[in-house]
Amino acid sequence: MFWSAFGIISASLCGGAEVASQDTTAHPQFIPASTTWAWLGISLALLWKVRWFRLVNAAPQQWQLNTNQCALLAASGIVLSGIVGALILRAMGVDTNGPLPPLTLLIAMVAGSMTTILVFLVLRHFSRDANPPTDTNRLSTSSITQSGVINRGITQSTRATATWSKRAVQNIVIGVIGFFIVWPLVQITSFVGGTIQFYVTGVLTPTVGHQFFETIREQWSEPVTWGLVFTIIVLGPLAEEIIWRGAIQQGLKQIGIPRIGAMCLTAVIFALVHWGAVPEYGHAAAIPALAVFGFALGFLMERTGRLWSAFVAHSLFNCANLFLFSMLPQ
Repeated sequence: MFWSAFGIISASLCGGAEVASQDTTAHPQFIPASTTWAWLGISLALLWKVRWFRLVNAAPQQWQLNTNQCALLAASGIVLSGIVGALILRAMGVDTNGPLPPLTLLIAMVAGSMTTILVFLVLRHFSRDANPPTDTNRLSTSSITQSGVINRGITQSTRATATWSKRAVQNIVIGVIGFFIVWPLVQITSFVGGTIQFYVTGVLTPTVGHQFFETIREQWSEPVTWGLVFTIIVLGPLAEEIIWRGAIQQGLKQIGIPRIGAMCLTAVIFALVHWGAVPEYGHAAAIPALAVFGFALGFLMERTGRLWSAFVAHSLFNCANLFLFSMLPQ
């Protein structure tokens, strides 16, 4: 079963690359490969049969920020990071009315992402100071027994490190599995949206679904492009997950919105925020697909209680899109 599923997944990615490399004038509509439909069937069967994919089994939430801190973090991630990027561009004397040069775009993206990450780390630090951990598995003070003083610090520190490493590996694996399950759902959703648009308006969806990809295509041989790729794969997903699945989704829950409602609302807003980055006539395909993807990331956050799985799935999603994009004709 495992190798059959693996074969279908590999064939589907290769099939997607083959479709992406075709001439859009000869193939005006993107039709998912047959393996994508088979992959979709496996994903739906897993979601239906495997009990792990039930929100009733959600892990205890490890998000430590309160409502006010979530609001501050969300504002920093959405507003402050944009202001920081704009100020840097202004200081560099860059004209923002037209397309940004790759190096300028990289600096703005890194500045915005790092602003969000740094604000999160600062707020988390103060949150820990206000709510010190009480977990006995964490590092604690030495204990005194009848046989004398026994220092347990090193032992408990080792156990805490081992526990953290185990949880990190588990979350990475869950993120990888989550990506493979949600990928065909996103692809089919995009296909349905693009097909509806084509039959209603007669307008085809663009081949490239994100404007950043066009910049990378034009400067593929430049060293700065690899900085953009790193930002798209690592810094961008990390900052976005901190904002959306962290601050916004958890903040909505803290003000009384039910879990499923917070997941749906966050996913819809997450998709709509990407509106400006989607090329013209690509919204019917991209926005619903991003909403489905955002909901899946929200589920991973709720099911595991941590951001790591959502971050890994988000990073792999961007990697897959970059791979398919690299197969497009120049």
